Amino acid sequence: MDGDRITRKQFSAAILVSLLSPLLRLLPQTALGLAGRMAWLGALPALAPVAVLGLVLASFRAYMRPGEGMGGLLLRWLGPAAGRMVLCLFAGWFLFYGGFILRSGAERLVSTIYPSSGPLLFLLVTAGMCLAVSLGTLRAAARMAVILRAVLLGALAAVLVFSLPNMDASRLGPLGWSALPQAIPGALPFASVCAVAGCFSFLTGYVQPPKNRRWLLGTVLLLLGLGGALCLAVECVFGPALAATLTYPFFVMIRSISLLDLVPRIEAVVIAVWVGTDFLLCTMLLRCAHEALRPVFGCPPPDGQPMGALAGGRWLQWLEAGAVLGCGLLFDLPPWELRLWSDRYIPLMSDCVLYGGFLLLWLVTLPKRKTGR
Repeated sequence: MDGDRITRKQFSAAILVSLLSPLLRLLPQTALGLAGRMAWLGALPALAPVAVLGLVLASFRAYMRPGEGMGGLLLRWLGPAAGRMVLCLFAGWFLFYGGFILRSGAERLVSTIYPSSGPLLFLLVTAGMCLAVSLGTLRAAARMAVILRAVLLGALAAVLVFSLPNMDASRLGPLGWSALPQAIPGALPFASVCAVAGCFSFLTGYVQPPKNRRWLLGTVLLLLGLGGALCLAVECVFGPALAATLTYPFFVMIRSISLLDLVPRIEAVVIAVWVGTDFLLCTMLLRCAHEALRPVFGCPPPDGQPMGALAGGRWLQWLEAGAVLGCGLLFDLPPWELRLWSDRYIPLMSDCVLYGGFLLLWLVTLPKRKTGR
């Protein structure tokens, strides 16, 4: 019944809030390192690969049965052997990526706010909260995302407005048509952020069917626009050269705000943005992993089952949360090496799994689409 499903607006809110996590982690420093002063325009060339991924996912969605997500479709099309292997690979990536999100978020809090603490407590608390929410209904998590979207976007808008007095457009240097090709490398982090939306295709069975293919377009454009605005603001405050050397230029920009005594309050709001986005992304990745593994083990949908029960596939959700926590503990790395994973390895792996994986599956399943099965 559509009345029991998540609305498309709620689903869009969950995607947007979740994708703010990689956006705030990668931008603006990664884009600045690739494109320099033209980093803020990297959102424009990023539209091309994002559009291709969107069309590929839409072509899959056209063949999904009512209540079926990407997991059920792939198992039906690829067969029991190949289908289970592919779904296990996707689930493994979701859990690994979720563990990295936990660790990077904990390390970011430790390095900027609690330098005398360790990340273990943050890992345990966040993992426990993500498990608790993932054991509930997906609709409740989506409703929470609607509230978080309003709060987080308001906080980011406030930061950009309060930073206006410190901005100087002359720090961007001369702009002209000849400098536009420099923005193309800066599209890579923008495209990597948007690719994470592909994970949510495994949750399609819980969502009301879309009326058209453009239902997520506004969310993608808002996300790309926000990323470009963050890059532009940081560049205008510090200049491209200095901003590229800072570990967390966005947070440093906040501390440069000199409007009354608002800095401590704004810092608290930004911490809430960091924690809220990481928390929701990790929660949704847990559900994505469960939806990838549920067809493998023949488990029923978890929504509607008692949260404390282990029957009906609930035991699998506890194991998935343990796997995420274990992956987070594996990233016990020095700051420079963790940043290397954050800026290079994780985005590259994500692009290979999501862009490369879905495109390869689209080619492999071409005979199925021709027969309309």
